[in-house]
Amino acid sequence: MSARDETRGRVLIVDDQHDLLEGMKALLEISGIDVVLHDSMITLPLILREADPDIVLLDLSLPALCSSAALRQGLRRLLRTDALLVLFSGRSPNELALLTEELGADGFIAKGQEPMEIITRIQTLIDHRRLLRVTYQDEASNVATHTASTSAR
Repeated sequence: MSARDETRGRVLIVDDQHDLLEGMKALLEISGIDVVLHDSMITLPLILREADPDIVLLDLSLPALCSSAALRQGLRRLLRTDALLVLFSGRSPNELALLTEELGADGFIAKGQEPMEIITRIQTLIDHRRLLRVTYQDEASNVATHTASTSAR
């Protein structure tokens, strides 16, 4: 069992509010969640490959995300990751819900929520992603087994 399997997941937080980052990191690590902090969109694709997170919490106020080009491309295509993309912002829940759909994100967390609510939401998202990953692996295994048995006939 790898060290990663022993944790409750890995989160990459992309935000330029350093005080908030450190506080979130401490709370998540107490809950057994690995945390990687990053504060720039410029090198984010490289960090994504290195960190291999279950979830990316992405602050919408980062300068690179304020451009309409980033909005039109959609986050998933822009970042090229299979991690859950979760908008993390101080904007209103209604605005975040609209942006989540517009950007193709997997969800949102408002920064104004109570810290333990945020931790619980993150853990639920990690559990959901891990369940999806296991389901996908089982389906791929079933297809491979079926293909091999069909070829052997």
